[in-house]
Amino acid sequence: MHQLHCIAPTADLLASLRPKQMGVQCAVTDDAVEIFLHGIIGDEYTETDSLSVGRILAANRGKPVTLRVNSPGGLAYDGVAMYNAIDAHDGKTTGIIEGLAGSAASLAVVACDVVKCHSSAAFHPHYSLVMAFGHQAEIRDALAVQERLDSDLEVVYSEASGRTIEQVRADLLGPHGDGTRFSADEALAAGYVSEVIRHNKQRAAVAVAMAGPLAAARLRLFDAGKKTVDSN
Repeated sequence: MHQLHCIAPTADLLASLRPKQMGVQCAVTDDAVEIFLHGIIGDEYTETDSLSVGRILAANRGKPVTLRVNSPGGLAYDGVAMYNAIDAHDGKTTGIIEGLAGSAASLAVVACDVVKCHSSAAFHPHYSLVMAFGHQAEIRDALAVQERLDSDLEVVYSEASGRTIEQVRADLLGPHGDGTRFSADEALAAGYVSEVIRHNKQRAAVAVAMAGPLAAARLRLFDAGKKTVDSN
């Protein structure tokens, strides 16, 4: 007869079970730090929590930091803590939205001094969500906490973007009550993003458009000649 044995969940065991593609990873050199914020914000299992980000920042005071983000969000106050830790960092901070910066992740990224967004990525802020269970007094308390947090979020996004509180309220509410999903160009126009990172083909198309019809014709002739040479 087999017996069941309990294994204590040690730190080494938990670390070995974590998905390698998730969590806060970082690349540290003598001159700079890159933090990869991928996953659910506030998840201690995957280490995409404010404590993990805070430790990286504390260990690299004064260094320039690049925060690379692809996250749908997560726990609101972990996003708040990340925002405050990044805002307090004494080196230059650059946020790069590589996929989605949603909810708490959108809050973390706007703390950076400069925010860049890939042209195919998205920025999605919204008001906080809450689940409450209990008597009337407990429900009212939960609502009061949510209203206080939402009011603080309005100020944070307004300061980060330069938009008015009224504009931010409309953004956080969105057309369906669950916030607004901005494209990179829309986020740039709204002030949440400082720069849109164009892909190689997009940059080439923009360069041709800016050069004018004559340059475009020369480029087409060059390409045609190059193809002829290559075929020979």
